Amino acid sequence: MNIIDLELRKSFDFFWEMANRNPESPAYGLISDNSAKPEIASIASVGFGLSAIVIGVENGYITYAEGLDAVQRTLRTFADVVPHFHGFFMHFVMTATGLPRKKCEYSTIDTAILLNGALTCDAYFDDPEVHRLFRAIYDRVDWNAFVFDYQGKPTFHMAYNPEEGGDYRQHSRDPWIWQWDMTAEQLSMYFLAAGSDHVPAPLAKALYEGFRRPVGTYAGYEYVYSPGNALFVYQYSHAWIDFAKIIDANGFDWADNTRRATYANRAWCIRHADHYPIFNEYMWGITACLTPKGYRGQGVAPTDDRNRPDGHTEGVVPPSGPAGSICYAPEIVIPSLEYMAKTYPAAFARYGFTDGIALTPDGEWISKDYIGINKGVTALMIDNYLHGKIWSLYMNHPMIKKAIEKLGFTFR
Repeated sequence: MNIIDLELRKSFDFFWEMANRNPESPAYGLISDNSAKPEIASIASVGFGLSAIVIGVENGYITYAEGLDAVQRTLRTFADVVPHFHGFFMHFVMTATGLPRKKCEYSTIDTAILLNGALTCDAYFDDPEVHRLFRAIYDRVDWNAFVFDYQGKPTFHMAYNPEEGGDYRQHSRDPWIWQWDMTAEQLSMYFLAAGSDHVPAPLAKALYEGFRRPVGTYAGYEYVYSPGNALFVYQYSHAWIDFAKIIDANGFDWADNTRRATYANRAWCIRHADHYPIFNEYMWGITACLTPKGYRGQGVAPTDDRNRPDGHTEGVVPPSGPAGSICYAPEIVIPSLEYMAKTYPAAFARYGFTDGIALTPDGEWISKDYIGINKGVTALMIDNYLHGKIWSLYMNHPMIKKAIEKLGFTFR
């Protein structure tokens, strides 16, 4: 079995084995955010994990009956147990109970990723209970409750936290946290909102059109970039939306933008190899991951960070960085993954590639742990590259077809 097929299987195993599979638990289906802290579940991990169940059935890792049972139970957890605010779920909950982790925020992006996975299952499993549960979860989301006027444009809030001193709120009196006014990982949110009958087409389109799209160039690659410029922002929504098949009303191509961002990320690493010896033509893909200092955001130039205009990195290469771009640049991604597996065999373990590889003054550092969202984008993108199943299911769902029309996208 080649490294791509093996990584797909092992990434699936992460979601199957790191999930709460206790049928007596009220929180069945919740999936750990970090393998080092299995007691804490990430809502986004579950979204990737639901799509991974479809991958598991399609590839023969589990049976259809096993997958259907797991999906039904997981969706019941979200329909009946996990707390929500206007239909939006908390970023982190406890794996065993579904109750909030400390003073956690209600997150739009993590809810969107959960919905992406649930929608994929709704498209795949021809089952009345799955359809009923998905509609209950999806229809409960009040997108309008998270919209506000920001600099004269309708904009989504990022999150809501009623607890003063809670996550991301600190001591602010305002429970609403930041806003999606920039290019980032939130593209699928606009499609999910536009698919709702409660979001009129003019508002849906205004939300999509309203965020900033700065254009930058690095090593000759021009693209619309994100302020922090981590590679994952160009991959998460693309794991479900096949942007290679659609362009927006302005003729913009999000698939090609990801290809350019991927090549620019690689070029940045090659240019910085004198400072970070681990970087080379195969060791690249700067994105958020585990580092010797813990989980950290990493990004490359161009960036809006005035304090770090040339980007920022802990010198850690996360295999999920290149893996998440396999559909857009397989000619550089596959050799990179093969090189990583051969050169750093300890980085390929029980669930495939671990979360990060670095060279420190003390020697080689390899993470022993896995992050759910990084395994998720790896699994979905590899399967899309090999089979295109998740893309096909998602793009052919009636709600996404409706969203494509409302947002003004057209098929090529």
